[in-house]
Amino acid sequence: MKEYIKGALYGAAIGDALGGPVEYMKKEDIKSKFGTLRDMVGGGRNNLEPGQFTDDTHMLLHVAEGILTNPMYPVEEIGRRFIAWYREQPDYVGPTTALSFKNYLQVGNWKDAARATATTINKMDSNGGLMRTLAVTFGYQKDTSLMAYWSKEIASMTHYSEEGAACCIFYNYLVYLASRASIAKREMITKSLQFTDEQCKKYGLYPSNFFWFIVKCVQSGTEELLPKGNALYTVGTAVQCFLQEDSFEDILVSAINRGEDADTAGTVTGGLAGAYYGFEGIPERWVGLLKGKERLNRISAGFAAMK
Repeated sequence: MKEYIKGALYGAAIGDALGGPVEYMKKEDIKSKFGTLRDMVGGGRNNLEPGQFTDDTHMLLHVAEGILTNPMYPVEEIGRRFIAWYREQPDYVGPTTALSFKNYLQVGNWKDAARATATTINKMDSNGGLMRTLAVTFGYQKDTSLMAYWSKEIASMTHYSEEGAACCIFYNYLVYLASRASIAKREMITKSLQFTDEQCKKYGLYPSNFFWFIVKCVQSGTEELLPKGNALYTVGTAVQCFLQEDSFEDILVSAINRGEDADTAGTVTGGLAGAYYGFEGIPERWVGLLKGKERLNRISAGFAAMK
């Protein structure tokens, strides 16, 4: 099991590092500049070094460490790490997340902070909850009902959205199934949709667009999605690439070359593909350049040791 946890965490960080330099570029512009981007080039709007990841992975790792510190009630530990990181003035924090951080510093409660954000910003379905949710899969792999509960709770610390919560529940359960790799990919999607439906009903969530959108994504002949900074489009991109390609590398290359919110598409798609193909399925040239491997190794070992 450990190599699939490590594969998922490394996969997410590598996807982030690959996609970061082309974040918000159009698909056509990536093709014009790189042909097909398959290597860690660095650069981009945040002038990244080759192998350097973005806020997506930073927040994912804060979630992971918060869960490992207090799995019974991780929100305060995660929140403490979020705020400490925010006070370090990172290069970039998404606008919805940043506003929720500011609101938390005023009201001292994460749900109230996210609700306040929802009254002033119309992007609560953006990627901020989804991009950091992977760690929930492995923190609660022994109890999928807890996995679903904490998926929605941790997402709603900053993004108070039923669509976003459904995306996180679905994605984490899909990663859970992928890490076991015991059934066909399409069956994983079907089972994950069923699980998400059950959990949404349990918690009174009514995501109006989620279910039909994911079904459309997997239908033969559906047009290629672009990850436009919306959680539905990003998880849909991950699903499409996962189904259409047959290796970790090809799945991830397909995702990041679509452009738009390429770092988050890389993070989400890489986490899923890494869970399925395992650490050994990730190209060595990407692992070698990746920054932050000691922290990833420590977190992977922590999740593998959880009882």
